[in-house]
Amino acid sequence: MNQNLETVVELQRSLIQLKEAEHRLHGIPDWMRELHDEHLAQKAEIAQLEEAAEEAGRERRSAETAVADTQERLKKYQQQINKVSTQREYGALLQEIDTVKAQISGFEDQAFNSLERYDRTQLELEARRNSFRELDERYNVELVRWEGEKPEFVRQVEALRSQIAALKQRLPRMILAQFERILERNPGGALAPIRLIERPGRGPREWHCGLCNYRVRPQTVVEIRNGENLVQCDSCKRILFLREDPT
Repeated sequence: MNQNLETVVELQRSLIQLKEAEHRLHGIPDWMRELHDEHLAQKAEIAQLEEAAEEAGRERRSAETAVADTQERLKKYQQQINKVSTQREYGALLQEIDTVKAQISGFEDQAFNSLERYDRTQLELEARRNSFRELDERYNVELVRWEGEKPEFVRQVEALRSQIAALKQRLPRMILAQFERILERNPGGALAPIRLIERPGRGPREWHCGLCNYRVRPQTVVEIRNGENLVQCDSCKRILFLREDPT
């Protein structure tokens, strides 16, 4: 395998290692994943209860405001009773008063139901917060432990970034540009290993792209082993490389 291809293979390996190291650095380690998920779920439940309590409080206040406003209307209607001059006006006014009283009763029921819902939610919220307290303490202890381990991952990330920069410097500009274009199209990796397939009793052995399984011509394998340029798969267009030279 030519030197440029060896450098490209090492570059991709380093890029994969960097991605994994950054994921570990900015993510949650496996040893605290279960605790993290439980902590996150309980926090979400508490947040939902808090929102439900706030909504019940808003509904109660809105209903109480409506009661006060409607009571003012009722007072005005009641003050008009002595001013009506006909039986028809009197009947219409009584009907308005009955309607307003029914509205007041409805708003009072809304306010009472909202208050009951608010009290129930607050009781449940208090219970959830009490049960969450112990979990939160354990979670914070593990976070401190995780923060203590992060500097090592930071060092790994920095070392890999320096290594990647050095590898890129070793590559000719056109080779590096070719690799980066292919990597942009295939974020999972710009390279594909060549896989040797033995066919006992069925003719000569064959080489195939290890990712798309497209057949690789024998002369292409020779070119990869002895040439200076990067060779791409005719199908998936990734850069082909040999894990070990077939003989």
